[in-house]
Formats: sequence, C-alpha cells, structure tokens
Amino acid sequence: MIHFVLIVNRRCQTRFSRYYNDNEITKQKSGFELEIARKTVIRKPGQCLFFKHGKYTIVYRIYASLYFVVGCDEQENEFGILESIQAWVEAMDCYFEKVTELDLVFNLEKVHMIMDEIVLKGSLAETNQERVLAPIYALTDA
Repeated sequence: MIHFVLIVNRRCQTRFSRYYNDNEITKQKSGFELEIARKTVIRKPGQCLFFKHGKYTIVYRIYASLYFVVGCDEQENEFGILESIQAWVEAMDCYFEKVTELDLVFNLEKVHMIMDEIVLKGSLAETNQERVLAPIYALTDA
C-alpha cells in the first residue's frame, strides 16, 4: 500500500503532498516531510532509488530539480512504484507541456486531480495516460 506521495525540490521544500490512511504522520507532517526530503536529496546519483525509513520503504525519482517521493510498505514492489512515478510524470508532462516547479505551485489542484486518477486510497488505480487525463480535459473544456 502507498502511504504518502511527496514532490520536493532541491531545497527540501514540499511542493505537493498526499497522505493515505496514516494519522500518525499527519500530526507531525512538516517535520516528517523535511526529514524524508533531506534523506532523499542528499543521496548520491549512483545510489539505489529506494531506501528504508522507519516502517516505510521510500521510493523516489529525480526529474530536473524535483524529487518525486513515494512512501509505501514492505509488501509493495519498489520497481512497480518507480514505473508508476514515471507514468505520473509523463501524464503531468503531457498536460503541462514539460512540467516545472511553477506548474506545481500555480496548478496544484490539477496535480491533485492527476494523482487522484492514478492512486486511489493508497493503491494504484490507473496508469494509462489517456484515461488519467480525460477527466481533467473534460473539466477544462467545459
């Protein structure tokens, strides 16, 4: 199960966060996000793209200056999570035409909509880019 998704920049500022069924994290959210961001940002380019943090397996990918971070439990397939991050970034690239940090800041509701189409209650629901973006295009065309 996916417990949280974060997008952070190189200065460890959270640009997007979504939590699934973890009340203990939400009590200390800012400190938790900063701790995860710091551990992710300081990793060297040659290191593995996943690591353990407490009871979570942290899986991340770097795109330009943004770190896409997913916290999941041990039963989740880390390579499957890496592929879902790739699908998510591709969907955002298609919608925003090369997604940037400013797109995240000024269109946060669209980023939440894209994420909600891909992950539902902590489980991967959809990875097909056309199906992910169809509801968003329907809302923006109306």
